[in-house]
Amino acid sequence: MNCHFLTHRLSLPVYILIVLLVSGCWFSTDSTDNATSPDQETLPTEAAPPALDNKTGTIVFEEPDLLQHEEDIPEISEKKKGLPAPAAVSKPLAAIIIDDMGYHRKIGEALLDLDLPLSFAFLPHAPFAVELEETAYQKGRDIMVHIPMEAGAKWDPGPGTLYLTAPPEEQAAILKDDLEAITHAIGANNHMGSEFTRNREAMHRVLAELKKQNLFFIDSFTTAESTGLSEAMDMGIKTNRRHIFLDNAQDREKICLQLEKLAVRAEKQDQAIAIGHPYQATLDALRNCGDKLRKTVRIVPVHELVK
Repeated sequence: MNCHFLTHRLSLPVYILIVLLVSGCWFSTDSTDNATSPDQETLPTEAAPPALDNKTGTIVFEEPDLLQHEEDIPEISEKKKGLPAPAAVSKPLAAIIIDDMGYHRKIGEALLDLDLPLSFAFLPHAPFAVELEETAYQKGRDIMVHIPMEAGAKWDPGPGTLYLTAPPEEQAAILKDDLEAITHAIGANNHMGSEFTRNREAMHRVLAELKKQNLFFIDSFTTAESTGLSEAMDMGIKTNRRHIFLDNAQDREKICLQLEKLAVRAEKQDQAIAIGHPYQATLDALRNCGDKLRKTVRIVPVHELVK
């Protein structure tokens, strides 16, 4: 189609408008004829998690500046904190929680297919949370709500985040939506939350709702100043905390070394909990080192380690 216009007979604004209206004449009309309508759209197999470094825009699962060096977070003696020791077993017990489920369909499906009794924490508003949660439920896995909580100003934990600046009634409404989104949950843990979990009053409100719904709480322990574990214990809620992060470094061999640390920690105190994320490197490490881990510990669903 020939699309020439006599520009000298038109004012510039009118000319620009006409060009915009008829600009399709330089392209095949097939591009519009074949477009997918919104109700026909399907989600991609992978979707970017909403958690971002607000300064760089980098996608993150946790708060890297707090978690780079596990040794920087002081150990807390479970006996000192009053957590009951598990019953005597032939092997120490270890639980592995996969956080941030719902944004990576293929990796999520592969993790669910592993012959390991992993536990899964779902971000409440993730695009694939419903279908992956249903798969987890059908497989009999422990399912948890991964509640987004305020981190430092540098981090955005994504939709459904509890912020300390929000009034209590607004926090309650957001928490209600988060919990309702994961229908088969038997427990919850915090996503990020290095600021929110420091606030005992705010954590008390969250934990009161979990108690009302008969959900246990795992403190992801993204800061040594978290009040989640101790407040849950004071309130008589079944609880425990994370001891090892598996994949601060997304490298299969390094994650395998973290699995060894999990075994050592479990042997030291009879039980331990690790948290990993839906990274390809984490999947590869569990595939390659899971059997080795089983030789020294018994991997159990996380509900067996809450008291």
